[in-house]
Amino acid sequence: MSVRVVLAVILVVAFCSVSYPAIEDARTTRAEHHAAGELATVENALLDLSTETTVSMGHPGARRVVTLSIPHESTSTARIEFVAIGGVPESGHEREKDAHGDVLAYRAGGETHVRHVPFDLRVARAGGQKRDHDWHLETDRTPLVVRDTGRTEIAFRLVERRGKRLVLVTPIDESPSSTA
Repeated sequence: MSVRVVLAVILVVAFCSVSYPAIEDARTTRAEHHAAGELATVENALLDLSTETTVSMGHPGARRVVTLSIPHESTSTARIEFVAIGGVPESGHEREKDAHGDVLAYRAGGETHVRHVPFDLRVARAGGQKRDHDWHLETDRTPLVVRDTGRTEIAFRLVERRGKRLVLVTPIDESPSSTA
């Protein structure tokens, strides 16, 4: 009887040690698919916005709102460390903005994934010392980074600034145009 118990324990340990990497891989894949889907939603909003006419910074114009949803880490989903719009946080300059536009990025399972988009994205905050009408524009390489699980609403606004098309990226609760 005790030999059976020992054999059962050995088989369970062997089975778990073989299946654990596959389970972790499935969790990571699920998190990556979710984050990639969130970035696809952002890309679709940007593409939709790109067909609109630009307005100057101080005027209300074309605007799209996207709700990003980052799930909690669970037994079936690995942790999504961040979703970033307009750059890669904590990186060098190897995958930043280039002549073709900015990037969207996420990190899940310890690996950073980057997508280039053909838009000039600038994070905008309400007010501030460097006001450009109602906006404080962050430096061009500063991304909007979402790390919190749950839902985060982000507004995209197509504007013209100094003769160039620009997409302002603003957390919806900071948008001075929420009433516009």
